Amino acid sequence: MHVGLMYSYGVFFKHLIADFGWSRAATSGVHSLFMVVHGASAVLMGWLADRIGPAKVMAGCAFIGGLGLALTSQVNALWQFYVTYGLIFGTGEGGGFTTTTSTTARWFLRRRGLALGIVASGAGIGTLIIAPVSERLIDAFDWSTAYLVLAAATWVIMIPSALMLRRDPAAKGLRPYGSDEATIALEKVEQRTRGGAETGITLKVAARYKPLWMLFIIYFLFNFCLQMVMVHLVNYATDIGIASLIAATFISIIGIGSFIGRLLMGTASDRMGADNALMASCIIMMSALTFLVFTRELWMFYLFAMVFGFAYGGEVPQMPVLVGRFFGLRAAAALVGVIVFGSTIGGACGAWVGGKVFDVTQSYQHAFIIAIAISVIAVMLTIVLKKVRSVVQK
Repeated sequence: MHVGLMYSYGVFFKHLIADFGWSRAATSGVHSLFMVVHGASAVLMGWLADRIGPAKVMAGCAFIGGLGLALTSQVNALWQFYVTYGLIFGTGEGGGFTTTTSTTARWFLRRRGLALGIVASGAGIGTLIIAPVSERLIDAFDWSTAYLVLAAATWVIMIPSALMLRRDPAAKGLRPYGSDEATIALEKVEQRTRGGAETGITLKVAARYKPLWMLFIIYFLFNFCLQMVMVHLVNYATDIGIASLIAATFISIIGIGSFIGRLLMGTASDRMGADNALMASCIIMMSALTFLVFTRELWMFYLFAMVFGFAYGGEVPQMPVLVGRFFGLRAAAALVGVIVFGSTIGGACGAWVGGKVFDVTQSYQHAFIIAIAISVIAVMLTIVLKKVRSVVQK
């Protein structure tokens, strides 16, 4: 649900501009601040989840996120929007990805990629549902009421769900799926030599190695392209004459593509390797962005949304898998949080650049060309990542 809430922002974009008269760069800046705060919060929430468990962290984040949306429904000035949505809602959104993926990684040894794909596919469903629901709430009432309804849904759905999370199978007297006696014996020996800690290295040690910063940059570049599209696609479509209710469905189609991408590419990472799956997702993203430059007809938008969503969904399950491969699971949530931070900084830049380029040129064409160039660099880095060796000894 937390991803659906995040990606509904593009649906609210023009309604806010219509009421307040803000520029697209200034309105994009709210989402950019949200992305930076979201990323910084992800590092903190990941660190906390490794120590006090995911249930408390995620429940607290859900409360803060709902509070941010409730306060956003009452804003009447741009600076208030930056505080309520950018700072408060951004902080609340920080725990979602890090806590769920790191927890899933601890519960599965075998078929981990598929498990992460299934968990991550919930984001696709959330995007599919929440974006059009938000547009219909706005159409029936107004943007303020829509945000208030989303706040209530956040508290009612996310807090009880969060309280059911358990950090690892040991908390329930179970073993990870796919464990065998030899694996368990080896883990016990390694844990004794490490004073009872999980296998892997700490965040401080991981920061000395190249793989962490390569993943940081790759996800920065990927999310630069992703957020530019997610924030401005509806604007681009309505600018060329497509009705806003129809344009909102493009975000839903991206959600469907994302759902399929997370499942298929999560499974593929078990077979072809997470590095290859990540590279494939970046190549598909680059191809979709190139197609977007020439997209004018309704069917083209739907085709773009499906392919783009597949690429976006495909890269998500690879992050925790690659963290486990390079660094082990000892600080999995914190390490995922660092990479998410890189991703959100990239998303902040992409959202703002899209709005600024439009304000200067009155067109999104140059912004999309910039995104294509960024995606090419991401593909090149994924090729290099394939040759980098794991930090943790197998």
